[in-house]
Amino acid sequence: MVEDSKNPFDDFNAVSRSMGVPPEYLDFDILEIYTSYKNNPQSDMALATDMSIFDDDAFFVDEKLFIIQSYKVKFYDIRKESRAHLPKISLGANRTGTKVAVTIKEDTLAKYTPTFEKELVNAIYKKMLKAGFLIGIRDHGFRKKISKLASILRIKEIIDKSETIVIATGVEPEPSTDDKLIKYYKNNGKEDTGDDKTKGRRDIDRGFLHSVLEGDLIMEYLKPIRGKHGKNLKGQVIPVDDPKTTQEVQITVGPNIKVDEVVDCIKYIALKSGYVSEENNKFDIKEELDVNAINLKSTGSITTDLASDVKINVKESNYLKDAIGAGMKVETTEVRASGNVGPDAVIKAKTVVIEGNTHAQSKIYAQNANISLHMGFLECDEARIDRLEGGKVRAKVVHLNRVLGGDIEADEIYIQTLHSNSTLKASALISLEELKGDNNKFIVDVKNVLNANGDITAHSARMKVLEDELKALPKELEFKRNIIDSNKHSINMIKERLMQMRQEGTTPPAAFLKKLKDFQGLVAEYNQILKSINSKQSELATLKDELVSMESIIFNAKIINRDRWTELNEIKFKLIEPPIDIKYSTKENEIIRVMTLKAGVNGYEIKRSNEI
Repeated sequence: MVEDSKNPFDDFNAVSRSMGVPPEYLDFDILEIYTSYKNNPQSDMALATDMSIFDDDAFFVDEKLFIIQSYKVKFYDIRKESRAHLPKISLGANRTGTKVAVTIKEDTLAKYTPTFEKELVNAIYKKMLKAGFLIGIRDHGFRKKISKLASILRIKEIIDKSETIVIATGVEPEPSTDDKLIKYYKNNGKEDTGDDKTKGRRDIDRGFLHSVLEGDLIMEYLKPIRGKHGKNLKGQVIPVDDPKTTQEVQITVGPNIKVDEVVDCIKYIALKSGYVSEENNKFDIKEELDVNAINLKSTGSITTDLASDVKINVKESNYLKDAIGAGMKVETTEVRASGNVGPDAVIKAKTVVIEGNTHAQSKIYAQNANISLHMGFLECDEARIDRLEGGKVRAKVVHLNRVLGGDIEADEIYIQTLHSNSTLKASALISLEELKGDNNKFIVDVKNVLNANGDITAHSARMKVLEDELKALPKELEFKRNIIDSNKHSINMIKERLMQMRQEGTTPPAAFLKKLKDFQGLVAEYNQILKSINSKQSELATLKDELVSMESIIFNAKIINRDRWTELNEIKFKLIEPPIDIKYSTKENEIIRVMTLKAGVNGYEIKRSNEI
C-alpha cells in the first residue's frame, strides 16, 4: 500500500487494519519527502524544491521560519518481501539537537546488493523521523559517505569496523556575554579569569599596592552583548538568555587615566607611571603612598615595578616597633621609613632611606641608600650610613660616620670614625678621618673591578688549564725520549742494512720497514709534544703578563688615615699575578697618612708616606 502521510508511525494501526497485517509484521519505505516552509505568518506554505536554501544560517535560524514535512511511503508485509541484511545502526544527537549522527555497527554478515545503499539510507531516515528530526535538510555530504561505505562493503564483503557519520548540523546558539570589569593591574597585566586569586596565597603576598607604567591598560569594561539564538534539526528555535549587567556602580577616573570607549568596551589607560588608587569607585594614578607600617596585619608585602616611580613613606617611628615588619618584602622605586626594618625583611628600590635601624637578618638592594643604623646586609651603588654595627655593605661608594664593627666592600670607602674589628676591602680608596680601635683589616683588592666583564675569571681558568697540562706533558715527553734513546742503536743498524740491500737490489723485509716507520712516528710525536709545551708556556707567560698589566691599577689605590694608627691593624694589598698578599701591621701611635703599593727591584712593597 502506497500512501501520503504526515507521520507513518502514527498511521500504523489504521494501515494494519486496512491491510489485514498485524503491526509486528508491518514496515514501510520512505519513497519521497515533501518539505514545505514559510517565513511570513501571513503567507501560505511553499514547497521547497531546492533543499540548499536551508543551508543559509541566517535563513534557517529566522524565528519566523516554519518548516513541516510529509512523506510518500510504501507499507508492506515483511513476511512477503525479502530485504538485504542491514547492519545495526544507532542514532545520536548532541544536547541541543543541532548535530545528528548515525553509528553503523561492525557486521560480518552484511552483503552488498544493488539496493543496499538505498535500504540503509531508508533505515536511517526512519530513525530520524521517529525521533522527530527533519530529513534531508542541512545534510552536508551525508549521502556521499553512505555511498563510500557501500563501496567498501562491495570490495571487502564485510563491514569490518564501526563508523560514525554526521547526518546533519543545525545552528548552535551564541550565548550572551555578561558585562565584566577586568582589573588588569591586579593580575600583572593578565585578565582576571574569575578564580579566587588569593586562594592558597599567603596573606604576606596578598597585594596591597599595584603599580602600572605609562601606557599600561589598567582596566577594561566589557559591555553586555546579547547572543544569537540557534535552531536545531527539529526546526525548533533555541533561545538565549539576556546578558546580565553586574557593574551597576558608575566608574569615575582622575586626570591620570585616559578613557577610551569603543562599541563593545571601555578601556582605561594609565597616562603616567605610579600605582592605582581606588577610593569610592574613583580610580587614579598616584606616585606617593603614606602608610603607618608595612606588616602582615596592615598591608602584607608590597612589590611593584622599579620603573613605576612609586614612592612609599612608612611613618612608624616608635623604636620598639618595626616600620617594615619581619619577613616583609618591599619592592618599589623609593622607600622612606621613619623607623626600623625587621628580621628577614627584604627591600628592593632605587632609593632607600631608613631613619631607624636595620635588623641583622634584613637585606636591602638599592641604587642609593641612606641608613641611620645598619646591622643587616646592604648592596647598592652609593651608601651613606650614620652608624655601622656588624652589618655588611657591598657598594661602589660608601660614606660612613661611625663604624663599630662590620664588613665593607666597595670601590671607595670613606669613614669618619672607625672602632675595632672591621674588615674594609676597597679597589681604589679607603679614607679614614679618626681611628679609635684596633684589629681592623684594610684590604686593597682590584679583582672584582677587573672582573666586571669576566676577564679575570677567563684568564684564571685558562691559566689553570695550561698549568695542569704543563705538569703532565714533560712526563710524557721524557717517556717518549727514553724509548727513542733505547731504540736508537737498533734503528741505526736497520738503516745501514737497508742501504746495503738497496745497493744490492734486493727487497727489504717488511718488518724492517715497519720498525723504521714506527720509530719515525715516535720521533714526530716527541717533536709535537715539545712544540706543544713551548706553545703553552708562551701562552701562559702572555696571560700572566696581561694580568699584571690589568692589575696595574692597584698601584693607584690608596689607604689614607688622617689620625694616628693603633696597633694590630692589618694592611693588605692582594695581587692576582703573582698570587701573593703584601702585608703590613701597624704600630701604636704610628703616623702614616698614606699607604700605597709599589713595585721595586726586590719585588713588591707597601710605600708609606705622610703626604696626602
